[in-house]
Amino acid sequence: MVDRDYILAPQVVTVDFALEPVFSSLNSLHMLNQIDDLSGLGEWVLTTYSTMSPDLRQRHELVMNGLGGVLFDAFPPQPHHTTFEGYLDDLAQQDPLRLRNDLYRTFAEDFPRHHTDVAYTPLPSLDEFLKGDGAALVDYIACFKPTTPTMWRDVYALMLKPDAMLALIVDHLRYMWLTAFKAEWARILPMLQESIAAFARIPYQNMTGLEAIRAITGRDMTGKLDTKLDRASHLRFVPSAHLGPYVSKFVRDQTLIIIFGARLPRGSGVSSSDLSRAELLVRLNALADDTRLRILELLTHEAELCAQSIIERIGGLSQSSVSRHLSQLTATGYIVERRREQQKCYSLNPERAFDTIRALTNFLSRS
Repeated sequence: MVDRDYILAPQVVTVDFALEPVFSSLNSLHMLNQIDDLSGLGEWVLTTYSTMSPDLRQRHELVMNGLGGVLFDAFPPQPHHTTFEGYLDDLAQQDPLRLRNDLYRTFAEDFPRHHTDVAYTPLPSLDEFLKGDGAALVDYIACFKPTTPTMWRDVYALMLKPDAMLALIVDHLRYMWLTAFKAEWARILPMLQESIAAFARIPYQNMTGLEAIRAITGRDMTGKLDTKLDRASHLRFVPSAHLGPYVSKFVRDQTLIIIFGARLPRGSGVSSSDLSRAELLVRLNALADDTRLRILELLTHEAELCAQSIIERIGGLSQSSVSRHLSQLTATGYIVERRREQQKCYSLNPERAFDTIRALTNFLSRS
């Protein structure tokens, strides 16, 4: 008798490219809250953040982080939302009570689903939750990530007043659109459209989700998007001028939306000074730092080093600071990350450095 093992073939997905102006705008605005966590973000993010007052930064974090579940879960942008202003008009007409209740469910259900290795005490029922003083929410969020207790108490206070919650979200986003993003969107739109057109010329049939993501973004997402890919039969890729080397993702029904740094696909035969320069800036920015160069130098002498070993050898920097540098080097492809037991370990990717030199040479030698 012959034993046979049957392995289910990975699901092939359909792929397209689109502007998704609302998701893209929300993602860029959200990047303003990532300054302390991610290095190498786009120039607009850094410049805009530097001009924001402390009160505006605090309000922006409250809306985009604390109440972000309203935007990305309770009322995510839909295909018919073709403009940011149109989305805000539609959002303003939604039932505040429903949005508040959906936000509670996002906290109660989504946080545990995305952090399966975390021990936590569940939130009380919605009725009991609304009778409390906010301490349950503060303690609950603290189980999953570093928190700002004052902000989460403000979130709870707004959940008790759904009308005020919705008004704050809409008013703040209108202000940010008019003062910070409307002109920027007009400036970058031609570049984003050019990136989409170039990628759309290349066929991606018969690829699995992970293969398509690797081919388009240059990132290996094995083990990082498994749950989302299991739910998705369609991938939509959205270029961004502000994300730097990183990748963002959102789920809408059966579609997984992947936001990646705007660029031209290799071998596209298309020439674009703006896109070529933007991609080079992302790559060269990762090299323009002494700590990141020291990390790369360490990895030229070791086949692989885990994060703690790198922290100890670099010396003088906090774990969070070194993690930011490792994230940027990983996102730009100069190093490769893998899990070894409970640790993140890194190895050098020399081909990426050679490819950057080739890209710079081609950029400077164009007639």
